[in-house]
Amino acid sequence: MRVLIVAQGGADLSPLETLLEERGMTVVHVSRDVDVPAAWRAGPCPLVVLDARESGSRMPLVRALRSLPGGASAVVLLVGRRGALRALEPALEDGADEVLAWPPDLEELRVRLDMAERRYARRESRMGVPFGDELRDTMLAVSPVPTSITTLGEGKVVAANDAYFRAFGYTREEMLGKTTVDLHLWERPIDRAQVMERLRRHGSVRGVDAQYHTRTGEVRHTLLFMGLVPYAGEPHVISFFPDITPIKQAEEEVRRSEVSFRTLIQSLPDLVAVFDRNARVRYANLKVARALGYSDVKELVGKHISDMIPPEDFASADARMHEALRTGRNALQERRMVRRDGGILHVESTTFPLHFDGEDSIVSVAHDLTERHQMQARLMLAERMASVGTLAAGVAHEINNPLAYLTANLAFAREELSRVPAPGVDASLSEALSDAQAALSEAQQGAERVRTIVRDLKTFSRVDSVEDSVVDVRAVLESTLNLATTEIRHRARLVKLFEDVPPVRANESRLGQVFLNLLVNAAQAIPEGAPDRHEIRVGARLGEGGRVLVEVTDTGVGIATEHLPRLFDPFFTTKAPGVGTGLGLSICHNLVTALGGEIQVRSAPGRGSTFRVLLPSAEPVRVEPAPPAPRPEPAAPVEKRGRLLVVDDEPLVCTALGRTLRPHHDVTLATRAQDALERIEAGESYDVVFCDLMMPGMSGMDFYSTLMKRHPEQARRVIFLTGGAVTPQARAFLETVTSPHIEKPFAGRELLSLVQERLARA
Repeated sequence: MRVLIVAQGGADLSPLETLLEERGMTVVHVSRDVDVPAAWRAGPCPLVVLDARESGSRMPLVRALRSLPGGASAVVLLVGRRGALRALEPALEDGADEVLAWPPDLEELRVRLDMAERRYARRESRMGVPFGDELRDTMLAVSPVPTSITTLGEGKVVAANDAYFRAFGYTREEMLGKTTVDLHLWERPIDRAQVMERLRRHGSVRGVDAQYHTRTGEVRHTLLFMGLVPYAGEPHVISFFPDITPIKQAEEEVRRSEVSFRTLIQSLPDLVAVFDRNARVRYANLKVARALGYSDVKELVGKHISDMIPPEDFASADARMHEALRTGRNALQERRMVRRDGGILHVESTTFPLHFDGEDSIVSVAHDLTERHQMQARLMLAERMASVGTLAAGVAHEINNPLAYLTANLAFAREELSRVPAPGVDASLSEALSDAQAALSEAQQGAERVRTIVRDLKTFSRVDSVEDSVVDVRAVLESTLNLATTEIRHRARLVKLFEDVPPVRANESRLGQVFLNLLVNAAQAIPEGAPDRHEIRVGARLGEGGRVLVEVTDTGVGIATEHLPRLFDPFFTTKAPGVGTGLGLSICHNLVTALGGEIQVRSAPGRGSTFRVLLPSAEPVRVEPAPPAPRPEPAAPVEKRGRLLVVDDEPLVCTALGRTLRPHHDVTLATRAQDALERIEAGESYDVVFCDLMMPGMSGMDFYSTLMKRHPEQARRVIFLTGGAVTPQARAFLETVTSPHIEKPFAGRELLSLVQERLARA
């Protein structure tokens, strides 16, 4: 067998030539296309190899070969570069049979040559056989797909196989002699005109997706293959209709599934992104774009993961992605993401490999942890505030003990000095006594100021007291101003404008928290160093609708207009890092709203700010009828002398109380509740028992409970002393017992009056 090799410029195809010679074939070389006819005339070549590795179309040469005598039956192989075979498709359309990839795989080359020999043998066996009824019928019978022969012009069906009639639902008699247009087979008649134009231009149609109607109206999809064949001396069209309806249905299912998948992904509350092997975004849902500050997903596609995470986190994220690709296992971790504006987003991300759109990819499903982090920060702040409140209450309790004996001793010293007889006293001694009394008076004023501060601190620190009550707004403001004085006085003058306002129903400590936050914010908005030029104005008056209006106005730097809508958002702050958490105003807003009120702000840069708190007034208290005019008071009763027991674990408190009470009563002191109990158990009886509430060992609560069981008459004479009930248990105890209690520090006259009142009841 002769083999014609057309290699431009004498290119080397030696592996192919060696294999052909081993098979006993004669190789004829041609280096130019124009020499092909001469070589062909020397003897037909059943196998032709065309070198198509260089640029340039081989279609003209293929057409020329097919026009040579015997050229129609020759097998034409094209040699193309591996990886660039798609460029040879036009030559295949024009009549080439096969493509050989170069450099060759020898096993593949042997198979290709075997196929070429068999193909040539089949063609040779058909040469000279007329295309008559017998061949037509045989071809139509053995075709596994619907096959028809139609006239070239009108498209009348002249022959077809049984598969064709079954596919379209017509009988042979109904279809023969009819055109496909007459039978309304085409989904769109224009499609046939386009296909026929393509057939006339190229001589064949290969794999056109066409849609046909069956007799029942069902639409079927086929891949249409058409060619020109002689029949009865005229050119006809032979058509093959392999049914691909199941494939199309499967594709539609896949398409719908993909649409459903993408809809699902877009609807998920989580952030979903798909990365390629190079860590670039291939797909993302809208949640990712919005979370990172983008308006469109298209802005994310193509971005590298390093554009979306902090530089210091890149190594860890990259390692997790490669680990997921290598092992196929899911990887879960918390990580930070960088928003478009530079802000940080905290997420919990699950990363896993997935074959996505035909490529190995990495999917990241992340849950936004921002709200969780905010909640954790709120809880931490609440815990810190509770801790500070508990600490403040404890400090107040500890201060009240020394303050109790300090005030008692100061009062005792002043009273004793006042008894020193003035007549006959040396002038210098009289002046010294006067100075001492003045000093003691000033010390008492200082102690009273400390007492006021401690009282206000205890009021503010009652974090666990959540029940609302009727509250005097002005009193809460006064207490809060006492606490904020240090913060204010170095920055501005304080102006108070308090009018008569009705009480409100609120929790005193939480309302104080709101006012304190507003006052501290007002002070911090004013620069230090010029308090005479700045002012903080605090007002309380009746507002619209009978609501109580509290205003805090400062002459500070003001707030930018664009920040006002977010001022009450959690974690939003205009303060420098480390100065504010961004939770203060948010908490104020929540507290005021919970009371049925509202908080408003007016501000402008450089013009200060005004915060307004509007609270509904409490229901008016029913006014009782005025009592009748008092009768003239009888003469003051004679002071009674009684037996008193003082129980306090602080020795100096005991001593101070004893010093105050002993001029008027018989007083027994005890620093342990157990000692006092033993005295009563031994038979001693007292008219009044002063007992500290919180003591080590046996507490005042335990002492009282024991007396109630064993000596109830003595238990009814107990008066509790407390520096501040710092535990919920202690506060609950005081609310349940009928015995009175007084808070430290207390004035001597207060104690003496209380004793006389109890003695009068005995």
